Amino acid sequence: MAGKSHAIVYGASGIIGWALVDQLLSPYPHAGAFSKVTAVTNRPLDLSQSHWPEINAHRPELDLISNINLRHGDGATLANSLKQANADIESVTHVYYLVFSAIDDDLEEVAVNRHMFENVIDAHNLISPNLKFVAFPGGTRGYGIYAPGGTFTPPLQEDMVNDLPSDYAKTVVYPVYREILSTASQGKKWTWCEVCPDAIIGFTPNGSQFSLALHWAQYLSLYAYNNGVGPESKDSNAVAVEVPFPGNATAANALFSPVSSKTLARFMIYASLHPEKCGGGRLFNVADRDEPCTYGEIWPQLAKWFGLVGVGPVETSSASDNTLKVGELPGDTLDLPPGRYITKYRDIFAQCGRANAVSGGVGAGNQQLDSVGYWLTFDRQLSLKKLRQAGFDEDHNPVEGWLESFGMFREAGLIL
Repeated sequence: MAGKSHAIVYGASGIIGWALVDQLLSPYPHAGAFSKVTAVTNRPLDLSQSHWPEINAHRPELDLISNINLRHGDGATLANSLKQANADIESVTHVYYLVFSAIDDDLEEVAVNRHMFENVIDAHNLISPNLKFVAFPGGTRGYGIYAPGGTFTPPLQEDMVNDLPSDYAKTVVYPVYREILSTASQGKKWTWCEVCPDAIIGFTPNGSQFSLALHWAQYLSLYAYNNGVGPESKDSNAVAVEVPFPGNATAANALFSPVSSKTLARFMIYASLHPEKCGGGRLFNVADRDEPCTYGEIWPQLAKWFGLVGVGPVETSSASDNTLKVGELPGDTLDLPPGRYITKYRDIFAQCGRANAVSGGVGAGNQQLDSVGYWLTFDRQLSLKKLRQAGFDEDHNPVEGWLESFGMFREAGLIL
């Protein structure tokens, strides 16, 4: 019922979670759609530095619960922790689950993430009698893109996930989530859906384990500084400085369908408010626009924001034959890839008064993000037919999400 909806967002400090809370508080889709938002994080988050909308007459009430470790105990344990932290937790109507723990061992990763997800769903089946909808993001890993060369011929369509090779499928947690929700929702009043993004471009106030936008922003920011261009430069007569795409030509020209975290968050909210069209365990690809793009066409526009001239890759290897795996770099990569460049020059952030950039960079995903331009050498664009049939018609230039994120990273002190 309008005005009585209470959203709880797990993983609220991550790329999608931050955007979800931001959009709910904006408020999207309109004032009164939600009366309360509960943001749940594991890492502590200072509300004064969250960059979420400040209190106003139209903003839903916000409650932040930090230090919630979903790995501990079971659903009953989590239910008790939530009730102790929020007296109004039993009024939750919409659950958005944006938590993911990356682990090197694929099978352990599935097991750990399964346990956390089960805890959340079991907890809300215990304490949320008014629950209406659960939404979570999968991703193109569920289409087999982690297999060298990819698995399916694009455009990738939602029914393809049912045809994943079994040896690959067991390394992906999304099918497990579907099984959990299918079982847990039987005989209940609530329903659920899954959304499938590819590259997610967005802002987080305190860094991220996997954020290509932040990774490249810190790299380009330091590259500009070291070459005498950008806002920190003291040289007003700086000449044009070229920065090559960090990858090979095949990856630079491969088609894909990025999505801004704002667009993804909006559709997750939209879906949860339209269960008749989006519930029932449906899966939806989500991207900024129907037309795919390439990193090669995006790169110059990203570099320009930092005062640089983005050019094609300096190709010295033949590692465009789809043999590289996720996280791998060719042995003859020229110069320093972004992650190593950032590590080498990280002290510049502190010297320029950007201490937050030192502690709030990219963590576990550093190596994988460095390899994006080398192993993703195949087309992997998404079909948005189901998304449009569901009535979601937002269409954006994908570069907008990058540049908006860059501006917020600079405001938050995460880049120069």
